Amino acid sequence: METKIIFPEIFTDSKIELPTSKSISNRLLLIHELGKFGFEGMNWSQADDTQVLKNLLENKYDIEDCEAGGTTFRFLLALRCLQGKETILTGSTRLKERPIQPLVEALNNLGAKIEYLEKEGFPPLKLNPCSLTGSEIEISSSISSQFISALLLIAPYLPNGLIISWKDQPVSFSYVEMTIQLMKQYGVDVIQSEFSLQVSKGAYQVNNFSIPADWSAAVFFFVMAALKTNQSIHLKNIKSNSFQGDEKLLAWMTDWGVESKELDDGLLIVGKRIPTRDFEYDFTNTPDLAQAFAVMAAVSNCRLLLTGLSTLIGKETNRLLALKTELESRSRNCHHPSLTGSKKRNPQRIFDKTIFNTYDDHRMVMALSLLGLSGTPVVLDDISPVSKSFPNYFGELGTIGVLVF
Repeated sequence: METKIIFPEIFTDSKIELPTSKSISNRLLLIHELGKFGFEGMNWSQADDTQVLKNLLENKYDIEDCEAGGTTFRFLLALRCLQGKETILTGSTRLKERPIQPLVEALNNLGAKIEYLEKEGFPPLKLNPCSLTGSEIEISSSISSQFISALLLIAPYLPNGLIISWKDQPVSFSYVEMTIQLMKQYGVDVIQSEFSLQVSKGAYQVNNFSIPADWSAAVFFFVMAALKTNQSIHLKNIKSNSFQGDEKLLAWMTDWGVESKELDDGLLIVGKRIPTRDFEYDFTNTPDLAQAFAVMAAVSNCRLLLTGLSTLIGKETNRLLALKTELESRSRNCHHPSLTGSKKRNPQRIFDKTIFNTYDDHRMVMALSLLGLSGTPVVLDDISPVSKSFPNYFGELGTIGVLVF
């Protein structure tokens, strides 16, 4: 359903309730399942991906539908192989287009018996009864960090632990580091070297961990602060040192004039100026920030060169193509050399009244909503995909005076 978004001249309130981290929640769900700690008393993310994974862990299904969750599918695949369970894992049409072969090959080499049911290298999969006995594998790390994280999470429960090695440069490695830090919080050590990770046989220990707010959700409000100068936004329950690579946002946004102050219950941010110089950022380890930064550059008429975008192709949509399409062809005189590496400064952007496509992608919805900061209403074809990571995104926009109808 088409939705119009109009930003106010002045925010009516500054307090934003960010969701708890989906990435941390999904990792802790596996840790709690393996450690037999139960799921009660945790502030789990309400994102679709987390709730689907939690439901699949709590209930028994002959066919386990992971819907659109890439992390959900990959983590559950590793867990079910460890458990030796006979099952079928499937998901949405888009999930069936997202590669899984490196993880399947690694698990089969450890003793799993996985079959492809449709296209080779992609879901859905049939898992046959098995016993994982291997202790060392090499895996491609150039497609997704989730393959490594999935193996790491089950590693303590293998008979001889696990050594994971790779040859190619890992992508989104900050998410692997998140996995390592969470495992350490629950009593499992990971020995790390340049091209390998080693986990000894062991077990997770119970820990009273509180899941922090999601930095990848915070980026959209940092952009609002940057483009609405001298208006503060209070992001509740977010903190630094939260194991999230997207926390790099805090340093990068100082380039865009956003100052921050730590509070007892979160962070206060305020934009002081829109920059006049060019910027370049490498999103290899923080791909979830890229879409918001691209839109920020488009609205502010600042040239931004984005690199490290290879993983955007295989997300909920081809985000690289989607960004280029919506930011170039959906506005008058709008070209986006930031995505191609051109050295030419962007011309003035005047966004027209064309309906913007969101591609059934939650981060495209939230990023494109920021086009309303240009001073003209923005119309999106479908905003429902935000439930995948930030179900109350538009509710929170309403608290600061944004009209959504």
